[in-house]
Order: sequence, then C-alpha cells, then structure tokens
Amino acid sequence: MIELIDILPDDVEKALELEKTIDVKFKGIKNVCIGGMGGSAIGGDLISSFASQMSSVPVFVVRDYELPRFVDSHTLFIGISYSGNTEETVSLYKKARKKKAKMVVITSNGMLEAMALKHNDFTINIPKGYPPRAAIAYLFFPLVFIMRNSGLLDIKQKELKEVVSVLKSDREKAKQWAEEVSLKVKEKVPFIYAEEKFMPVAKRWVTQINENSKALAHFATIPELDHNEIVGWENPKELLKRFFIIFFRSDMESERMKKRIDITIELLESVVGEITQVRTTGEGYIAQAFSLIQKGDYLSYYLAMNYGVEPYPVKRIEELKRRMAE
Repeated sequence: MIELIDILPDDVEKALELEKTIDVKFKGIKNVCIGGMGGSAIGGDLISSFASQMSSVPVFVVRDYELPRFVDSHTLFIGISYSGNTEETVSLYKKARKKKAKMVVITSNGMLEAMALKHNDFTINIPKGYPPRAAIAYLFFPLVFIMRNSGLLDIKQKELKEVVSVLKSDREKAKQWAEEVSLKVKEKVPFIYAEEKFMPVAKRWVTQINENSKALAHFATIPELDHNEIVGWENPKELLKRFFIIFFRSDMESERMKKRIDITIELLESVVGEITQVRTTGEGYIAQAFSLIQKGDYLSYYLAMNYGVEPYPVKRIEELKRRMAE
C-alpha cells in the first residue's frame, strides 16, 4: 500500500493529462449530482466543497440507492464507480437516465461502463489495478475538467499544477510526520477536527484509518462541533484519555476561525489523551486539501504497521458484497 501512497504526486500528474481527452461540454446545468460509494465518492466530496466556494451551481454527493427528487433534465449526473459494479451507483445511474439527466460515467470497468457505452454516455476510463481509495487522483480531477469545460467552475491551470509540486516537495516530511504521530495514535481513537471546507479531507482520514489501519476514527467540523460535541468531552471519564485529537490548520483561516480553533484546543487539551495540529501546505485550496490527504494516507499506513495488520485487504467489505450477491 505504501507504494500506492508514494506515487500520489505521479498519479495527480497523470490525471491532469486526462484533460486532453475530456472535451465534453454541457449547457443549461442547474445542479450537479454525483453518485458514488466509499473510495469512489471522495472525489465528489472534494469537488462539492470546492464548488461551494468557486461555483454558483450546487454540487450534491449521493451515497444511496435513491436519487434526490430535484434531479431532472437540468441536472448533470456523474456516476463514479472504480470497479463499475457498485450496486448503489448502478441503481443511481439507471434512475438518473429515466429522469433525463445529462450523463457522465467515471470508471475502470464493469456494468457501469457497459451501460454507459450502450447509451452513448460520455465515459471517462481510468487506470485499472488500484483499490478505489488509492485512485483518488483519477476520481477527482476529471470532475474538475467536466465542470470547468461546462462553465460551472473557474479554476486556473496553475492551481492544478501546484498540487503536483506541493505533493512532491512535501512527501518525505509527510512520511516522517505520519510515522511519528502513528506511534502516539496507536491504542487511541483519533478524532479529526477540521474547518468545514476541509470536511471531505477529514472524512478521507477517517475512512483511510478504517480501511488501511483496520481501526475506528471520527471526524467533526468547526464551528459546528463548538455548538454540541465540545460538551461531550466529559463522559465516560475513564475513556477520555484514550482519544487523540488532530486539528487541521490552514492559512486560509479567518481571524475569527483562528481564534475559535485556538480556544477550542485550550478547552480540550487537559481533557483528552493528546492533541496535535497538522498544517496544510500550498496556496490554493486543492493543493492544501491534497497535502492533507497525503499526510493522512501515510498516517493510516504507519498506524496499520503499528497494529501489525495488512493495509490492502478489506475482508469485511468483500464478505458483505459476496453475501449481498447471493
């Protein structure tokens, strides 16, 4: 698994080359609906967060069998399934077609690819041979190009290229940080606290720890957690020292947000087992988000090593899929 994390900068570089093959443009789009599950859906979360800051069109991510009622002919539906056989995504695809949404599919194979080709829907084929969670570059950047081509997103090419340079320059420091912090996190439950704009990355950290480290984790966003979760840090008292909070920090923080995070840390540092902070690298939002993704992926790997588990297999997921297919 570490080899797949190591090549993230190279994958981003290759994913940026996909722009040459994505010449599709859609008109009259009023909303975007992205259907996907698990590792295939994280790209949708990222583009949704980015679009909330940079687009006048809302982007919704659906992890379910059922479409939102608003989906219609003015909706751009993007079905993402790395394997192409994710049953929830296949269900969403069929229902979006019935609602006459504009259709795009991102996949490496499977039923979704076959249906898209049959109906002549625009299909983006991405490289095979990855676990879905490791294919994030190929599952995210095509979304940027589709939306930019359709006039739904304004982003400069230099902001995209910055991602590659940040990941390459940050890689060794990210590995060192992750290896050191993983020793502290072992036998504790990590809580990831982040600004709303970095919520998809916090979710990514949790799911990477779930799948790679075979461990539980939790995320919450600021300022929302300061209106509820912060009060919960009282009971059960005998367990509080078994939690480890990681705060995301960024130079994008407003003055009020910076003050809020600082105070939150002060209120909790005597209660929990330990608190640490991790800063983003880069200038643009996407570069900063991917700098955190790289650190989180490495953390999940080294935590797996500390627990003596193999990061790659996800046996319970495979068993569940097998039994659902019976």
